Amino acid sequence: MLRVNCGLSRKVSRDYQSHGFSINLDGEITAPLSDPRAVVEQVKELYDLAEEALAQEVERYQATDAVASRDEEPRSSSRQPARRREASGNGSRRADGNGQQDEPATNKQIQYLLSIAKRMRLSTVELEREVGEILGQQVGIYDLTKRQAGTVIDSLTTADTSRAR
Repeated sequence: MLRVNCGLSRKVSRDYQSHGFSINLDGEITAPLSDPRAVVEQVKELYDLAEEALAQEVERYQATDAVASRDEEPRSSSRQPARRREASGNGSRRADGNGQQDEPATNKQIQYLLSIAKRMRLSTVELEREVGEILGQQVGIYDLTKRQAGTVIDSLTTADTSRAR
């Protein structure tokens, strides 16, 4: 029996901070040693599996980090490029469907919407479709305003309650 230990690591850096990820997989190679190509192929499969798992963890971290950073106070750093400050124009306000300005949805609102969707067994695509039907326009989950998120939450919790009956 041939055992293989496969280890990968990756570092993700942003804003002068980094976060490390690593994975180690231990597996058994069932191919006979007399067939080196088959052995190498099984080792490659183990590395591919490790690479995929590591990529998913990095992606999950970046998605969670992006959602969590929505509620942070904006930094007034001199390192921030001037065009980025100008691009925000009217602060962090967005126009809602009626042309009025509204604050972006909070992290708690987004997380609550995602938990409602999970409870209702809706994928993100299905949730965004529901959001579009409720608001009468297509809006991504992470692009909702506070007012829009409140409307969607009210509608979905009412729908979720009626489904439970």
